[in-house]
Amino acid sequence: MIRAVVFDLGHTLWDIGPHRGGLETAYGDFRRTLALRLGHADLPEAAALQLAVRDVLRDAAESYFNNGTQVEQPPSWTWVDRGCRALGLEVPRELLREVTPPLFATELDCLICADGTREAVEALADGGLALACVTNTLADSATIERMLELQGFAGLMRSMVVSAEEGWRKPHPSLFQKAMRELGVAPAESIFVGDSPWHDIAGAHGAGMRAVLTRQYVARPYSDADPQPDAVIDHVRELPAVIIALDRTGS
Repeated sequence: MIRAVVFDLGHTLWDIGPHRGGLETAYGDFRRTLALRLGHADLPEAAALQLAVRDVLRDAAESYFNNGTQVEQPPSWTWVDRGCRALGLEVPRELLREVTPPLFATELDCLICADGTREAVEALADGGLALACVTNTLADSATIERMLELQGFAGLMRSMVVSAEEGWRKPHPSLFQKAMRELGVAPAESIFVGDSPWHDIAGAHGAGMRAVLTRQYVARPYSDADPQPDAVIDHVRELPAVIIALDRTGS
């Protein structure tokens, strides 16, 4: 019997809208902090720093972040370090660790949660299901926890697994296994809900879980995916019926 539901976050429980100037503000604060802590103001402009880090991440997008075979995830500050070094700026590692998190927290004000989503997740918890989330992200756990709070999910999640702090990205099984371990459930008692046929569906199956593909915010092609999802939904409110069906059939 299914006792736990583990969710992806972005494009699963919420969508991500356009940035509203948060990146510019974050990099302005980043530059000012560096100038203060390094003791000199002869630094690249904030816009140049932002573009340099963006270019590093774009260069890595296809070869690293979108490559299903590359599942190791280095600390987020290393991407900022690469961007700074591209501009001839060397920043001590400990300072980078301290000042990087706000650069990857700018989506806080961009989240869009569809009507009925929080209520549907609350109903799952009220029905006795243990809930958790596993997310691929460059943000730290404090940022993800704040996102959950802002959208009303924080008190519902008994486990929160953040790739940036695990050293691995989905579909690596360790992330799914950690969530189940913290919930105290076995793979056969768990389902994972996510929008990515590779990171979420294949990853969950690789950890022994059943997996539900959601198209609530984005409809990714899955007809050629291997393995196939155990169910497909268009809104999280459909999950109770899916759980009943999966419990009845056992597959």
